[in-house]
Amino acid sequence: MKNTGGRILFWGVGLVLLLACTPSMVTPVPPLDSAAINTYIAQTAAAAFLQTQAAVQPSPTITPTLRSTFTPDPTFTAVPVINFPSPTPLRQLYYYRIKHDSQLAMFNYKSRTAAPDWIGVDNFTPEVVPLFVQPALGSGTHRTRLTGDWEAYINMLNNNSERKLLYLKANNTALFNNSGFPNMESLTMGGNIVTLAEVKNGWGRVNTINYSNPGPLKDLNYATRPDLVHKFVVVAWNKETKRTYWVDPPVGALYYPLVSSRDVWIQMERLEPFPTLPVVVTAKQSQSIRKTPAENGEETRFKFSEGDTAQIVEYYPSGSNVWGRLSNGGWIALALGARFMTDWSMATVPPPP
Repeated sequence: MKNTGGRILFWGVGLVLLLACTPSMVTPVPPLDSAAINTYIAQTAAAAFLQTQAAVQPSPTITPTLRSTFTPDPTFTAVPVINFPSPTPLRQLYYYRIKHDSQLAMFNYKSRTAAPDWIGVDNFTPEVVPLFVQPALGSGTHRTRLTGDWEAYINMLNNNSERKLLYLKANNTALFNNSGFPNMESLTMGGNIVTLAEVKNGWGRVNTINYSNPGPLKDLNYATRPDLVHKFVVVAWNKETKRTYWVDPPVGALYYPLVSSRDVWIQMERLEPFPTLPVVVTAKQSQSIRKTPAENGEETRFKFSEGDTAQIVEYYPSGSNVWGRLSNGGWIALALGARFMTDWSMATVPPPP
């Protein structure tokens, strides 16, 4: 009996020790979810892609603006930063160039003088574009009286040349047709620039010089404001080459103010907008970066060399030329007349320079 009790005690102690070493509950491991694995892989790849994009390129969202900030932008240009104490005033405007006959279906994409029923005496004529008093073709045009200071102004624009003014003010050369001087028709001519006050139903209300309160006119001319002072344009047709071309009138370059005593409208289909800003351009040929937007503007010590790329944040039309302000300062020529200095281009050529 004594030995039997000892054996029972031994086995009892062993059982207690065995239970003490055994976990009370084992948590089951759920089966692997293949969809979850794929989601994790996709999230990891997406995160890696975003990190890579952030490292190699700027944000893909670029907000168009006409305001220059002079902020260096090394991603778009290798041109050094140029700081100017007195930057040229900004022109916060959207520019449009008026299309030529050769861009319009109504003239069969040729000069209007190429039409078989052309009743002119030769293959040359002013390339007039009517401006209507309402956004509708049936609304008609308007006449504005250029008397007093306005007559003095149009004379000044043409250097008070008697020969030029006799041609310009004649009652059969476009501006003063039918009624004669001083009643100027509401029209403009192909290749010139306009800006718009509003757009409605496929029409644009054109910004013009304020007829009643124009302010100082002395420095307002084709070079400083080609959107408000336009150039007289003659369109021609070459019968041999079957091509349209543009020339100055026989008396030389003529200019007139874009002014009206009433609101005037133009069809949007007759306009080509300047490329939306900001725009990245590449140089087709080398040029100096200038402090002011002019061919005789002071040069900086930097060049915009062939193949260089830069961001343009502002336009400055001057006569038949177009200048662009670099995002990090300075000006380059985008177009000198019909010659494009970069890959920036427009289908509508400016009036002859």
